[in-house]
Amino acid sequence: MVANELSYLSEVKTLLDQLSDDVEPLLLAARWCAETVAAGGLVHVFGAGHSHMAAEEAFHRAGGLVPVNAVLVEWLMVHQGGRRASLLERQPGLGELIVSTEPVEQGDVFFVVSNSGRNPVPVEVAEAARARAAKVIAITSRQHSEGVAARGGRSVKLADVADLVLDNHAPLGDAAIAIEDGLVVGGVSSVMTLVIIQTIVVETVKLLVEQGAEPPVFKSGNVDGSDEWNAQQLKRLGRRVPTLLRSSIS
Repeated sequence: MVANELSYLSEVKTLLDQLSDDVEPLLLAARWCAETVAAGGLVHVFGAGHSHMAAEEAFHRAGGLVPVNAVLVEWLMVHQGGRRASLLERQPGLGELIVSTEPVEQGDVFFVVSNSGRNPVPVEVAEAARARAAKVIAITSRQHSEGVAARGGRSVKLADVADLVLDNHAPLGDAAIAIEDGLVVGGVSSVMTLVIIQTIVVETVKLLVEQGAEPPVFKSGNVDGSDEWNAQQLKRLGRRVPTLLRSSIS
């Protein structure tokens, strides 16, 4: 490392270089999303703990796809109690409950995000989505997942039950910067996952344009004329996503 170089930024650059080699799986994910959107389906995104930020990133934002359902379960988020969220993610039997209350249909795409991929809830969510004939895409750390055992009395992890696995390239333990022996800081899974999400959004829109379709994309609410555009998108596509209608003012 050169003098005065910021350790975290340097590490993220290295991981992004690794991610840039994953062209084929990223393009396949985009192709599935484009096919789903073109057919009138939904893209769902779920994560527990800090992984829920992937759903926030994909949902109802400027430059983002309109037909996205963010599966946000508050009791699995750290702002509702970090220790409780961690314990609940390890509790078997909740995945089917979560998916059963979401508008998942055959042909949809369902992203499940979990850095370790070892806890029962994300695994069960993926299984429940596949049972409804959705294509399941896991975003996980292969290094972390392969370095730990599954929890909940099962032998399978998220990568084992997904149709497609996208590696976020985070190290075992997520924190990437060793300050001294036994002191490692700077989690990278979140930033890498958000880059993956936006990469897929961009490639999805490119594919839709190539097919001659008008991509259903939100415009920034702080740009003149965008309110009318966004209202039209919601009227046309928001019916299947109740949270879209609740989060918007028409």
